Amino acid sequence: MHPVSPCMQCCHRHLLCDGQQPQCGSCQASNIMCEMPQRGSRGSKEGYLKALRSRLAHLEGMLERRMRDQEQGFQTVDGSGREIDHASPPHPPASQDMAPRQSLDRVPATDGSAPETIPQMIPPMDPWPDFSQFPQPSLSSIIPTNFGNGVNLASHVQAELNQLYFDRVHPSIPLVHQRRFMSRTKSDGTMSSSRCLQYAVWTLSTLFSAQFRDLTETIYLEAKQLLGGLIASFERDSSGDTQLVQASVLVAICESIRAHYQQAWMSAGRSFRLVQGMRFHEIDKPRIDGSISSQLDTTETEERRRTFWVAYLLDHLFSMRNDWPITLSEHVVCTRMPAPEEAFQSGQNTLGPFLSEAIVAPGPAAPFNECLILATICGRSLLHCQQHKISLAYGGLTVDWAGQNQWLDETLKSRLKAFSESYGSPTTKMGGPLSDFVGILGQATVAYTCKGIMETLYSATNLHTSDNDKEEIQLRASTAIAAIISLLQPLREIHFSKIHPLMPLVLFFCAEFLYNYRTSHESFRERIQGLIAALSELQNVNDPEQTYLDLLPRSCISSTSEWLEQGTCSSNDG
Repeated sequence: MHPVSPCMQCCHRHLLCDGQQPQCGSCQASNIMCEMPQRGSRGSKEGYLKALRSRLAHLEGMLERRMRDQEQGFQTVDGSGREIDHASPPHPPASQDMAPRQSLDRVPATDGSAPETIPQMIPPMDPWPDFSQFPQPSLSSIIPTNFGNGVNLASHVQAELNQLYFDRVHPSIPLVHQRRFMSRTKSDGTMSSSRCLQYAVWTLSTLFSAQFRDLTETIYLEAKQLLGGLIASFERDSSGDTQLVQASVLVAICESIRAHYQQAWMSAGRSFRLVQGMRFHEIDKPRIDGSISSQLDTTETEERRRTFWVAYLLDHLFSMRNDWPITLSEHVVCTRMPAPEEAFQSGQNTLGPFLSEAIVAPGPAAPFNECLILATICGRSLLHCQQHKISLAYGGLTVDWAGQNQWLDETLKSRLKAFSESYGSPTTKMGGPLSDFVGILGQATVAYTCKGIMETLYSATNLHTSDNDKEEIQLRASTAIAAIISLLQPLREIHFSKIHPLMPLVLFFCAEFLYNYRTSHESFRERIQGLIAALSELQNVNDPEQTYLDLLPRSCISSTSEWLEQGTCSSNDG
């Protein structure tokens, strides 16, 4: 009796499967879709051994020609001063000479037949062969044809995951063109980078769906594996591949959502290098002839702009959380900001402004562009703090910190005023996850710039500031945190899919700021208590039964246990 092959759902849930068709007993009882794994045919492909013999013979011929052209020998001197003749390599030791040699003349067959014999004699290789003579492998030879097909999803499941992404993820992370993406998923000859983007999209979709949550890990691992293979061949084959960068950015966001912060930072860093390598930061840079024309169509060019700006936002949020140097610096960006969403999805050739223009524009920007402006202000504040520390190390260089901080302060006030006039007060619920995120990020930016001022103008090395000035800036930071707590109030009642996926990064910065400066102002302790209460009522994306407080131990907040303990004590005292 042949063993029963379990279905995919029973394998994933570690259940005993009876193998019944079309639906096993476990899946029928659970009222879920039952799918059997598709097993590939055994044995090697037709012509595999013949191609292998031909390739070995080709390499043998190349080595023989190389040896004939090589000079009789050349002399070098080792560390002891003895001359070594590379033309006649030293005889191996007796123990090595007597050891059995691994021969290449027998290649095991993979189709169950007797092994093929390939008689050959490979001459000894010279010390520094010219590898440029060897043919460069193509992407298809590096990545097997069945690579990335390990997740067998029914067509209706794929369609639902695609729609979930554009319903729940795209409004917060608007970098994929929906119609173009959908057309690629229906194509039979899908490129590897397209499949990788599909898996990244599906992974994010499963995170925001209770129905497909069991598929998250499987699809994520498939996306990660395929992405690694594509990046390994980036220099030869993937140059200019927009979907590769999009997949890389989305995988980093996925890891951040799942609270795999260390892995998310590493993946994000790789995404930033891909963005730089493909020069997405200078898409609108004038060419030598003065034109800015591109061989790409309007839609893909805009996709590249949006991919860069999502990476830019991610870079600044990570740096803001950890006081790291900015990787994608605004000072070298020559890429226009995203065009309006309607124009992007309809394929209209509408251009957004440059960042320097948008920052000083009097009116409000679109919510996503407003996020980028606020992130840029945080980046400038971070740069000022880093320059301040360097100036102290160099002996206190003269820098107009007050003037720089004043410009940031005025710019930030202008942006918050313009946005609140168009989208509502930052202390009330606004429409959509991206608008809510802008309101919270705006107040977090206020707290971040206050933190920068406290570290520069009001540091221990600066004795020219009054206590009233310090009190004012601390009170302003406390007021901003209070506004964030107020804005979180309506978010406690909505589904976790309606909250921006990068929200934890901003909230955890606020938590760490309060803890680090808890003795600076009496109101900070009250804010800690309020923020803990808010975090304890926000649903955790990874597990709706848990809250944001369960994410804290996996974050980089210093002294998390003490912080939580202090908040608990404060709650009990109240």
